Amino acid sequence: MGFPKRLRIRIIVLIVIFIVAGTASYILLLAPNRGAKVTALANTSADERYPIWSPDGSKIFFRSDNWICVCNPDGSRHEKLTEIEEDFVFSPDMRRVFYKKTVSNEDKVTYQAYVMDIDGKNHEKIAELTLEEKYVDDRGYIGDKGPMYWMYSWSPDRTKIFFKKLEETDYTWVYREEEGKWKRYMAGTEPSIPVLQEEDSHWEGTKLISKEHESTAWIWDLKENELRFIGDLSYGIVHYNLRGEIVWSPDGKYVALPCSELSETGETRQIFVVNMETGESIGLTSFIGANTWPTWSPDSMTIMYVQVPPRHEMWWWPGMFNDNEGCDIWMVDIDGSDRKQLTDIPKNWEEGIWSPDGSKIVYYSQQVESKGYEIWTMNTDGSDKKLLVKVERLGDARWSPDGSKIAYVAGKLHNRDIYVIDMPK
Repeated sequence: MGFPKRLRIRIIVLIVIFIVAGTASYILLLAPNRGAKVTALANTSADERYPIWSPDGSKIFFRSDNWICVCNPDGSRHEKLTEIEEDFVFSPDMRRVFYKKTVSNEDKVTYQAYVMDIDGKNHEKIAELTLEEKYVDDRGYIGDKGPMYWMYSWSPDRTKIFFKKLEETDYTWVYREEEGKWKRYMAGTEPSIPVLQEEDSHWEGTKLISKEHESTAWIWDLKENELRFIGDLSYGIVHYNLRGEIVWSPDGKYVALPCSELSETGETRQIFVVNMETGESIGLTSFIGANTWPTWSPDSMTIMYVQVPPRHEMWWWPGMFNDNEGCDIWMVDIDGSDRKQLTDIPKNWEEGIWSPDGSKIVYYSQQVESKGYEIWTMNTDGSDKKLLVKVERLGDARWSPDGSKIAYVAGKLHNRDIYVIDMPK
C-alpha cells in the first residue's frame, strides 16, 4: 500500500525501551501523519488494553494487567479503581462493572452473572443458571468438539446475555468427487466416503464428510433468570465464535454473528442477523469463504464485516480461515441490500470501526508478510483514505464520543500500551 502523493509524511521514530526482569523490550514504532498528534497514556511494564471512553469523552477507562484503571485523554490523573480477573463490560453510564463466570460440576454447568461498582464496592450476584452439561462432537468428521450451549455477549442495557446452542441433526454432508460438490444425506445412508489423498499434507487421510448441526439463538434473561429460545440460525459444523464476533446492535434489537453453514460448496462462514424481538433471522452474506467480525453502524441499520477468501490448498473446506491471502472490508444493510466493498488490497488484512456519527471509518491495515500495522481513515463509501499512523503491533481502537480522537492499543502481547491520536482537522 503506497502513501497518497499529496501526503507529506514526517517520520518520527520512537523506540521505547523497558527493562523488565533484566530484559530489554522494544515496544513501538510510530510514523504519524502530519497533523495527527499521538499521545502515550502510560508507558509502563503493565499490559494495558481495552480502552473505553466515558460518555462525555473526558476520561478513558482501560484494563492494566488485572486492574480497571482510568485517566484523562492526555495521560494525566492515572488511577487504579479495582482488580478483576474476568472479562467485563461497563454499564452505559460507566459507573458499574458486569462480568460472568462458568462453573462445571460433574454433569452440570452453572452460569453466573455479577455486578459491582466501578471501585469494586457493592458486589453482588444478579443471576445464576444451571443446565445439564452436554457436548456436541464432530471428531472423525470435519469440525470440532465442545459444549452444546455457549455463553457470549451482553445486551447494551446489560439485562440479557446471548447464548448459542448447537444440536446434531439426522443428516450428514459428503463430498461427491464425480460431481465436484457436497451432497446432503440422511445419516447412515451415505455412499462410499472419499478420503483426502494429498501427500505431505497435515490433512491427508481426512474423511470428506461433515456432520450437520443446527445452530439456534437464545438469551439468558437476567431479570427473569431464564434461558429463552429466540430463533433458528443456520445448519453447519461444530464451530465456536471468538470474543467480539457476536455483537448486539446499539439499539439492542438485533444480534449479528458469523455462523457455520453447510451447502454444496462445503462449509463456509456467513454473517447472520437475528431480530431479538421476533426471532426472525436473515443471512446477509453468501461469499464462499469466511465472512466475520461484524460491526454495527451507530443507527443500527448497516453492518460492516470482513471477507476472507478460501485457502486454495483446502478447496474441500472453504470456511477454514485463510492466514495467507488477507481480507477486505465490506458493508451491507441489515435487510441484505446495498452491499459494497470498501477495501481491495491483495494479501492485506483490514478491519474497521465506525465513527460515532457514522460518517467515517477507522481501519487497521497490515500486509500478510509484514509485522507492521497502519491505521487509516476513510468515508463510509470507501473514498478519501488517509493514513494516520504506523505501528509495530496493534490491538483495539476506539473513537472518542465527539469523533475528535482515537484511542488505540499497540505493543507486544502481555506488554501493550494505549495511545491517543488527535484527528487532523
